[in-house]
Amino acid sequence: MTNLVFVSLLLITILVSTASAQGGIASCCRKHSKTQVQRENLTSYYKQNKSACPINAVVFTTRNNKRICSDPKKVWTLTSMAYIDGKNWQPQRLT
Repeated sequence: MTNLVFVSLLLITILVSTASAQGGIASCCRKHSKTQVQRENLTSYYKQNKSACPINAVVFTTRNNKRICSDPKKVWTLTSMAYIDGKNWQPQRLT
């Protein structure tokens, strides 16, 4: 019985430390925001995937340290990522 308790506590400790190392479960986006700020106010981004969190998202950080959870398929998200990466990316026009 003592071994079972020890193994259980060890597994819980590993799970909690893994979640903390990845920014914690509480930092996951639960839904996409419709907020679109001026790109000059964005400082960085990272991609959140469904393996660690409930949804796929691109998480932008603003100058005010606010997080914006964006849909990775939206044009605004793609152009904002390109802006931060320093690229001059334009969406192609359909003919």
